[in-house]
Amino acid sequence: MKKLFLILAAATLMTACGNKENNHPNTDNQTQDSTSLTINSEDQALHNAISDYLVKEVGTHYLQGELCIPELTIVATDKQESEQTKVWGDFWVFWYNQVGDTLKCVSGGNHAGLMTLTKDGDHYKVTSFEQTVDGAGNVASAKRIFGDYFDIYQNIHSCDSVRETAHKEQLHDYVKQNNLNAKYFQDYGWPAVALDK
Repeated sequence: MKKLFLILAAATLMTACGNKENNHPNTDNQTQDSTSLTINSEDQALHNAISDYLVKEVGTHYLQGELCIPELTIVATDKQESEQTKVWGDFWVFWYNQVGDTLKCVSGGNHAGLMTLTKDGDHYKVTSFEQTVDGAGNVASAKRIFGDYFDIYQNIHSCDSVRETAHKEQLHDYVKQNNLNAKYFQDYGWPAVALDK
């Protein structure tokens, strides 16, 4: 059974990026306000498994700081009868050090692509990850990996306001969930930004 998830920020901010129409057949009813957007326990289990994979398998390849914070922008999921689930997304990993009340970025990067997960009880485990390639072959690999979802991915990936909103909201949630006393974040070469929503 196929189910499409668009992150709220992507759904609401695409127009701001000059993309006034979305021709994907399954997205007509996906623009909804934040009060009606919820994540069920099954989706949360998927998010947890992907986050864990990004921290343990991807984050270790970066210059490390105190906190490794994954960010997920889910483009689509395909839950199959074989207990496998495919998740297409624009995934990021960031390392931060906390200096006073500010999270200061040490390193980070983008890892868009397709993750395949298998279910084990109430949990999921990432069994494979096909990433888009860097450089000249990036668009071609993204078209192949994302297929019918390429336009949605491209709208999310290429829109600064969508990425910045998702970045700030997920950092805010991480700080809250981990009881950190950080009030700001600062990415390299940029001024500090308040974490409040």
